[in-house]
Amino acid sequence: MPVSALNAAGETGTVLRLSQISKIYPGTVALHNVNLDVQKGEVHGIIGKNGAGKSTLVGIIAGMISPTEGEIFVENKRFTALTRIISKKEKISIVPQDPQVILDFTVAENLFMGDYICRNRFVNWKEIYSRAEQILKKAGLHINARAKAADLSISERQLLLVLKAFYVENAGIVILDEVSASLSQKDEQILYKIIDQIKATGNTVLFISHRTDELLKVCDRVTVLRDGRTIVTESCADLNREKLSSLIVGEEFRANKRTQGSVPTCDMNEGPVLSVENLTRLGFYHNITFQLRKGEILGLAGLRGSGRTEILKSIAGIEPAEGGLIRVGGTVRRLTHPSQALKEGIVYLPEDRENEGILGTLSVRENLILNSLPAVSRGGVVNKARERQFTAGVIETLGIKTASQEQEVNQLSGGNKQKVVVGRIAATLPKVVLLDEPTKGVDISAKESILDIVRENLCKTAGIIMTSPGLDDLIMVCDRILILYRGEITGELSRADFSEGDLYMAVQGNKIENPS
Repeated sequence: MPVSALNAAGETGTVLRLSQISKIYPGTVALHNVNLDVQKGEVHGIIGKNGAGKSTLVGIIAGMISPTEGEIFVENKRFTALTRIISKKEKISIVPQDPQVILDFTVAENLFMGDYICRNRFVNWKEIYSRAEQILKKAGLHINARAKAADLSISERQLLLVLKAFYVENAGIVILDEVSASLSQKDEQILYKIIDQIKATGNTVLFISHRTDELLKVCDRVTVLRDGRTIVTESCADLNREKLSSLIVGEEFRANKRTQGSVPTCDMNEGPVLSVENLTRLGFYHNITFQLRKGEILGLAGLRGSGRTEILKSIAGIEPAEGGLIRVGGTVRRLTHPSQALKEGIVYLPEDRENEGILGTLSVRENLILNSLPAVSRGGVVNKARERQFTAGVIETLGIKTASQEQEVNQLSGGNKQKVVVGRIAATLPKVVLLDEPTKGVDISAKESILDIVRENLCKTAGIIMTSPGLDDLIMVCDRILILYRGEITGELSRADFSEGDLYMAVQGNKIENPS
């Protein structure tokens, strides 16, 4: 990676410049000729829909991804690509959206890990704990420097990484990759205070967020990405939420265009298979009320942190609600354990497929029958012939590409792993299916296949509640979409009224105009 001196960057106050950056994966152009200019001492926002290229761009700046084409300028140096070592040497730090701390280490140990204060070649723990306490006090974060990270909330762990980047690593450029999505409202204010402190020292922040109101509040300028391209860089003083949302979604959607198509419709005269009344879990969601009918696909649209996953986990008995009622087929049920929900015909596909959805070292066959052992057993003994026939039917129906039933699930592609999870829950013939981001992390072909399975197979026997990392999937398959904002249902759209522009504005907290 050749490096050369350039004086222009330093003279103009530009600390980071990306020129004609492209990143091409097999069959996918993630970024195409992206340009970005970041000034010293500014908070620069980056925003775009899911799939716009934000993660790829951030990965390139942080040294985790090498661009296919283009140049990167840091201060007065030019690079064709960065590595993590070079990024750290150039004082570029990243705080990822999922807090990555060592749970068995103390707060101070996590803060100074890799940057230990030493005296005579020995770690000076007294100085480390003293410095950690000073940093926590300066930030207004009231936690014990000697507490284990495992005892902190997710929000506090995220702030811990922010403090490490700003005050320990002393990074000149800090990338905050959707960190506020994991923060409580109280800790959000601490984050904004820290950003103000750092900005006053002349350091630079790259602030990635899905929330337009947050970007306009925190940032000096914002760059909008769409379909892997730079659309515009604007001063936040010249923008409002509606104008920024229009730039993100695209002008073609501002005409309030409706998106319609053929999806299964439920019988509105038939009673609901699931009713939720005033479901509440403090700090996550409150007063959630809706009904679901057999054959209906109900979408939950909301930004990360809006309560989508937490609502599904409550219905599935994984993280029980603290208040409200859940009715299954008209009968009130208190679901405090997943086994109770499964007994009532409620199945859950988790967002974290790798850790919660599959048993990677088991075979495709073993994963597919986990929830359906009674169907392939007699007298408590598994009938091997029936098991093979059962598994073959699921593989054929869902189009799972596998060398054999005995292939380890870990050896499958991401899309086929997801199909295995879908197949396992579909095989139980459930009444209610909870799909938490079923197309997350899969390629376009697998995404379309999974959505077809949802629309053509799961709907035959069950009502479905579905979340998605983007709005496209919900628009494609849902009959209704509920809008979630900061733990509340703020609106509802039926299929005839779907509009990507309206939905994007709604999940940002804007009111939906009455469809004409």
